[in-house]
Amino acid sequence: MAVTSKAHDDCCASLNVEPFRVQMIRETACVSLVRFDHPPDIKLPTTYSSHDAAEHFRVNIVEHGWFRLKYGRREWTLGAGSMFLSRPTEVYGYSHVKYAEPDTCLRVEFSGPIADQLRRSVFRLPLVLPTTNRLSFLRLRLSSLLSNAAEMSLDALAFELVDAAANAEHDRHRLYRSEQLRWYAERLGAARELMDCDPTADHSLWHLSSQVGMSVFLFARVFRELVGMSPHRYLVHRRLDRARDLLRSGMSVTDVCYAAGFNNLSHFIKSFRAHFGMLPSKLKASSPVPAAGSESLIQ
Repeated sequence: MAVTSKAHDDCCASLNVEPFRVQMIRETACVSLVRFDHPPDIKLPTTYSSHDAAEHFRVNIVEHGWFRLKYGRREWTLGAGSMFLSRPTEVYGYSHVKYAEPDTCLRVEFSGPIADQLRRSVFRLPLVLPTTNRLSFLRLRLSSLLSNAAEMSLDALAFELVDAAANAEHDRHRLYRSEQLRWYAERLGAARELMDCDPTADHSLWHLSSQVGMSVFLFARVFRELVGMSPHRYLVHRRLDRARDLLRSGMSVTDVCYAAGFNNLSHFIKSFRAHFGMLPSKLKASSPVPAAGSESLIQ
């Protein structure tokens, strides 16, 4: 794990801020995934020290240990599994819990045009997110991403985190036990893989649920709760991603419609425009198009 620079350490010391270490795990054009913790055998303050918020919006996840967070008159003690936000222009207070393990956190940070889009809306979100099944599910997926780079796109997962954070206050279902959540996560992961690998196939709800060993009603309900959309909508999004790639290869709009799994040209054009913000006929091989998942950003 890379340690912060000496200049940073000197700055921390002069400001009476506890030292920390930073490890860049993965980075894309608009999202970075970072782990940060504190050097071992360092005495950490148990009184609050102030920190300016980051330049860009962040979603933070406590992996291990404990710390205290203060904003204005509100205070929280956060432990493993807690999720909290860092928002531009705000100043937070941090301290540590005496005799408790110091915190290790994952940080998902947005930059570029996505960060500018989020800046206008993130102040409506709670600073410390409530525990929901969907956020816990995404935390599991993030852990899988750390050990399996091919499993998913960091961008797509980051957009899902923002969407889940935006809906957390209204997503108050009965919390699943950790073993139950992992069981659901494994089966939903298998169903998503079936649709991701061949989105043009006829993936009926009955077939998907039987393939992963769940009743059709339980599968539909849990998929919608944890993924944030119905299996049908998820499949349509994957087909639209496939259509985008085929259009970029030079295939005609009509041929793409049927090759991507749609059976109605008018419906395909309408769905493509709603998803990507442009008509499929406007997409050229060299033209940029929004990444899949960008529709999950806060409206």
